[in-house]
Amino acid sequence: MGIASLILGIIGLLLSLTIFKDLCLILCVLAIVLGIISIVKKKNKGMAIAGVVLSAIGFVLCFAVDDDPSSNTGITNDTGSGSKVVEVSNDKVSVEKVAITKSGDFVVKVTNDNEGSVCLSSIKANFKDKDGNFALSKDAETSFVVIPGESSTYAFFWGYDEDYSQYPSVSFQTELANISDEFAHAGIELSSNNTGKQIAVTVKNNCGKKITDARVTVLYYKNNNIVGVEEGFTDSGADNGGETYINVDYPSDKNYDEVGFDKYEVYYVHASLED
Repeated sequence: MGIASLILGIIGLLLSLTIFKDLCLILCVLAIVLGIISIVKKKNKGMAIAGVVLSAIGFVLCFAVDDDPSSNTGITNDTGSGSKVVEVSNDKVSVEKVAITKSGDFVVKVTNDNEGSVCLSSIKANFKDKDGNFALSKDAETSFVVIPGESSTYAFFWGYDEDYSQYPSVSFQTELANISDEFAHAGIELSSNNTGKQIAVTVKNNCGKKITDARVTVLYYKNNNIVGVEEGFTDSGADNGGETYINVDYPSDKNYDEVGFDKYEVYYVHASLED
């Protein structure tokens, strides 16, 4: 029984690192039972102890190892002593239409009701016509959108070659990505200045690591209505405590004529962390 416990323990430990979780649990339980019996009967005690230990490790790893590298795991700051990992879910991410700009871009508000930050690798809109039939599926121009816990941001779908106003019904799908090692989820501070030609955005990096690039979205308003949306990007990085800069163009209509606005808002999309 001691030999059997050791063999099952080894197999169970190896399976704990694969997708065969159910089989791993069965083998680990059998190995532990056989090992305990062997220890009590004092037969092959050393092998039995090794089998029980390996099975226990496999049992723990079976629950601890995530078999999906892009699973629903997010990271959020704790009270200041470090960071903690919390579970996040697509069920707590909602998307709603807020406007169609002068250029025809389809703007949506994305709300994250999770405790932890999320990164959306994609936001998809599925449009239906006036008869309720599916007509068009589009991916948002904005991707890898990092949203801190219990907050909102904005994304948009290109509209230069689409007339989204013809679709009375739309539903949304989002997909989560793992942000723990790829994007800054906290410590990014945005400030901006209207130069009269562009919106000049300063990205202050206090995330604790060097960032290699940064992306922002700017919403433009006229009489409290959204009339334009533009995205800005820089591939100039910034050390922790440093700054990088982004210039964002003014909005235009479908004829590429400039659209007037009386206020604007800048939203963080993401900043990539140095490996």
